[in-house]
Amino acid sequence: MIWTIFRIGWLHLKRDRVALLLTFALPIVFFSIFAVVFSDLDTDHLEALEAVLVLEDEGTTGERFAALLEQEPALLTHRLETGDGRALREIAAEQVQERLVDVGIVVPSGFADRLSDSSSEAPAVQVLADSSNPLAGELASGILNAVTVRLTFEELGMIDEASGGEALDSPFSFETIDVVGDDEDKSAVAFLSAGIGVMFLLFAVSGRSGILIDEKESGVLRRVLASKLSLGQLLLGHWLFLAALGFLQVTVMFVWGWAAFGLDLWTAKHLTGFVIMTAVSAAAAAAFGLFLASLCRTRIQLAGVSAVVILVMSALGGSMFPRYLMPEGLKKLGLLTFNAWALDGYQKVFWYETGLADLKPQVLVLVAVTLVFLLATRMLASRLVRDS
Repeated sequence: MIWTIFRIGWLHLKRDRVALLLTFALPIVFFSIFAVVFSDLDTDHLEALEAVLVLEDEGTTGERFAALLEQEPALLTHRLETGDGRALREIAAEQVQERLVDVGIVVPSGFADRLSDSSSEAPAVQVLADSSNPLAGELASGILNAVTVRLTFEELGMIDEASGGEALDSPFSFETIDVVGDDEDKSAVAFLSAGIGVMFLLFAVSGRSGILIDEKESGVLRRVLASKLSLGQLLLGHWLFLAALGFLQVTVMFVWGWAAFGLDLWTAKHLTGFVIMTAVSAAAAAAFGLFLASLCRTRIQLAGVSAVVILVMSALGGSMFPRYLMPEGLKKLGLLTFNAWALDGYQKVFWYETGLADLKPQVLVLVAVTLVFLLATRMLASRLVRDS
């Protein structure tokens, strides 16, 4: 009897080819994504950091330090020499804020005094970084440590001999300055809440979108369409409900983030940006959920397909781990997902605090996604009517 129950379970799975495929495909897909991301997180495969250099020390030592930085393969250094009347370090900080470069490096005047007098209070070399990408600041500091050790050997006429495999400490000091977030005013909630919110938004609307399949199986769909209601009106009604539900769910989550974790939500700029991004994100997610429901024939298929698609999109789009950890190829692939555009918009609002006009690319893409999926759903839903 036990063996009979086992056979019945296997036959049910075998008959549903989609469920059978997803049972074994999902682990392979996720393994592949995580393997590609984290296999590149070693010193032999890390991509070079892009840095802007401000050299305030104009002596020969400073020039030699700049030359060594430009020779460093792990750092793509662009020297900033002229500005538009502003301080060069201010321009460098702005480039980091706008994510034009990964880090800024400021070599202050008099930093080389440490070579002639080890007890001098020489100013620290500053690393201008974005704390939403802590890896960049840490890597830049490590590279600077190695380069300044080489500089010390050269300037003092010493031979850079092996140190028994141990890393040498630089005589120079370094200071990492966060030019985007302020630890006293921002918490990680501002950066991470978007990823969690978008992923669960997709799960919520995809689950509720199964109402189309329920209406078909119960015969309600044919009876409703026999009235004056058209198929397009029915789909728009479901889409509006799912979009409103998604908007409410994300709002509740962000309000909880404000109440429990201090998320800065109620400033005019943040609140307006939040409403805009949540509206277009919920609209796109609702259209996507209806598309999946019209694509699947049964609730079981919808549950399996939506789980695989949403989890893969969340992994590639940055909901599960930051996209700065990904190799360049996966970053570009992530732009094909709904998550990446929604996350970029939320992060512009709550982390980078850019103007509302800067949300235009994200808003336009999400509106386009909404229209495309609604049109595709309308075309596929005709099959539901024939099958009902």
